[in-house]
Amino acid sequence: MKKFLSLVFVLVSILCLASCGKDEKKIVVGATPSPHAEILNCSAVKNYIESKGYTLEVKVYQDYVTPNKALNDEGIDANYFQHTDYLLGEIAEKGYKLSVACEVHNEPLNLYGLTPKTDWTNTTVSIINDKSNVERAFQLLLANGLIDSYSVEDFNPQHPVYTSSKNVTIECIDAGLLNRKVAEGGYAVIPGNYALTAWGATKASEYKIFGESIEVAYPNIIAVRTADLDSEKTRVLVEALAQKEVQDFITSKYGPTVNYIFKNLLK
Repeated sequence: MKKFLSLVFVLVSILCLASCGKDEKKIVVGATPSPHAEILNCSAVKNYIESKGYTLEVKVYQDYVTPNKALNDEGIDANYFQHTDYLLGEIAEKGYKLSVACEVHNEPLNLYGLTPKTDWTNTTVSIINDKSNVERAFQLLLANGLIDSYSVEDFNPQHPVYTSSKNVTIECIDAGLLNRKVAEGGYAVIPGNYALTAWGATKASEYKIFGESIEVAYPNIIAVRTADLDSEKTRVLVEALAQKEVQDFITSKYGPTVNYIFKNLLK
């Protein structure tokens, strides 16, 4: 009986070590569908990671809340869906121990509509209801004369109108609903990844009325646990995204909707 139990223990140990070893050679990254998951799944990124002895698994998320929680809870190794301001807000609110490994691209925030217009009298414009992007939307609308002023102090998405305008009504709604407003003939300020997911690069460019200049950069980042900033997995992932082939992929697939602005922030 003792020999049998010893054999079972040895077999379990071997299986555990094999499983653990396999997981150690896999890099799991959480990402929203477009462009983030598409960029990670491009051949240049996957081939580079495989050349370093790892495999890449991309877990697709449809929201902005789950990826940071999953990363903080060690369910994934990194995430790629947000800009730095959003991450800092999540850290301040929820106490996550997360850091930025690199900046990859930016997506100018644009106002979209099926029909261009210059007279905005009595128009309702829909914008995203998270604070970090609300201020960007207000800045865009202010710069283009749709509102006279704005405030995000004590922002509450349940009472969202914080602007001064004689002509335009602002409504804050969930990001996933913004493209429906455009489809219904309305106007919406939409983050680039949501526009790409809804319409693709060609139609997103077609529906664009005006947007942020390329100089107004909110880089989309690779976030990792702070304790893993010096890990080999993090280094390999960052190196994979630093390749010229990744820039070429982004430029050819997304045109002006996504700008490659890579910056390595590892020490």
